[in-house]
Amino acid sequence: MQPKGRTAATVVPMRPRATATRVALDPRQAKTLHQQDAAHLVHGFVPLQLHQQQGVPIFVKGQGIYLWDTEGKRYIDALASLWNVHVGHGRKEIARAVAAQMNQLAFAPTLIGPTSVPTVQLATKLVKLAPKGLTRVIFTSGGSEANETLIRLVRAYWQAKGRPEKSKFVSLNQGYHGSSSGTASLGGLPLLNKQMHPGLPGILHIARPYCYRCELGKTYPSCQLDCAEELERVVQREGAHTIGAFIAEPIQGVGGVIVPPSTWLPKIREICSRHDILMACDEVITGFGRTGALFACTGAGVTPDILVTAKGITSGYLPLGAVLFKEEIFQTFLATGDDYAFWHGYTYTGHPTVCAAALANLEIIERERLVHKAREQGKYLQKTLATLRDLPIVGETRGQGLIAAVELVKDKATKEMFPADLQIARRVWEKALAYGVLTRVAGPNNIAICPPLIITRAQIDELVAVLRRAISDVAAEVTGEEWKRASGK
Repeated sequence: MQPKGRTAATVVPMRPRATATRVALDPRQAKTLHQQDAAHLVHGFVPLQLHQQQGVPIFVKGQGIYLWDTEGKRYIDALASLWNVHVGHGRKEIARAVAAQMNQLAFAPTLIGPTSVPTVQLATKLVKLAPKGLTRVIFTSGGSEANETLIRLVRAYWQAKGRPEKSKFVSLNQGYHGSSSGTASLGGLPLLNKQMHPGLPGILHIARPYCYRCELGKTYPSCQLDCAEELERVVQREGAHTIGAFIAEPIQGVGGVIVPPSTWLPKIREICSRHDILMACDEVITGFGRTGALFACTGAGVTPDILVTAKGITSGYLPLGAVLFKEEIFQTFLATGDDYAFWHGYTYTGHPTVCAAALANLEIIERERLVHKAREQGKYLQKTLATLRDLPIVGETRGQGLIAAVELVKDKATKEMFPADLQIARRVWEKALAYGVLTRVAGPNNIAICPPLIITRAQIDELVAVLRRAISDVAAEVTGEEWKRASGK
């Protein structure tokens, strides 16, 4: 990373220097790009001062689970870039499918009727892969758009049923469903909601199934899933006649990789069914094999009324999201009248090139048995990460399949967190990045890991070894800082 600086927006041709193991730009080119990044590009979830002062890596090439930046430094992509590069970087099959489709047809206006071959083929493919009963598909350009579609879909459905008062949503504390105005409200992340207060009305939040740090002060299993019962209490308080849907990530991602007990999602399903409330699963992160099942809700034995997905559907090669929902919802719309339409969508809904990329990606996932591989390699990842619990500031490691988190604590016995101003998770993230591993800060004290599904055991060992080094370094730094404060030095 280069020091901060500003320069005129000069366009510098990229002429990579490559060897068998690394790719780098000419130093002058690299410096100019870093200056231009600091001068012009806003990175949404990066603190502005941090970006201006420290800069960020600019990646030039990816291959498999590895990335190379402008200086030729290699990184393990332990976040699958943003929870999404399932099949790894540099897959020629997807590039060929994209090029072939672009040569065949640039665009088709699916939003207003006419569509394309890959769009229809992908919708059909998704219905075959999804939990049984989800027969209808709406395409979007990503997860935030897909959850905006969910909001419209739920409210339109209850209006079509003649029950417009069922307009409220229930979701989880610290849940993430996107950063657009509606989806930020739908989620439970205070940082997102604070900027757009008062937000979308009719959103209720309940405790998440966070067994390590229970928000209700209970202990599993003696709690008897009181966090799920909180949904029942909200229904009794608000009235089932006012609640349109419950939505949750089967495993929270941004909120800290919170893995619920195996009986939690079935209990939520039962409560929703009993009170005639739609149940939606946000599988933007967990879909397409991440947890060792094609969809996390399938692994839990649950079929939602609506399933939202994105990310792994194309392995990040092109932006795409999808909303799958039950036939009964569609038939309700159909019965409304001859001129009824679901008046919602986007210009790039079902873009043919993007759908072609998704079809090629899903073929790789099936051919290489990556769902099975995620399940098997996931067991090894969770077992290997658990060895980090011997470190003085590691309170818990948790996850399922190839998604995991390391929770950092000041005191293991009491689970006391570090003061927020220490930014403990960010410091570990920075150390790991300096040592060549890309992870994610998931809350003030959690580091998230989510590698491509093609990762090997040797690569997992390398990843965890770097995390051990990074956490150990930060633990030593914090101990030294606290000693200085206590001694008045």
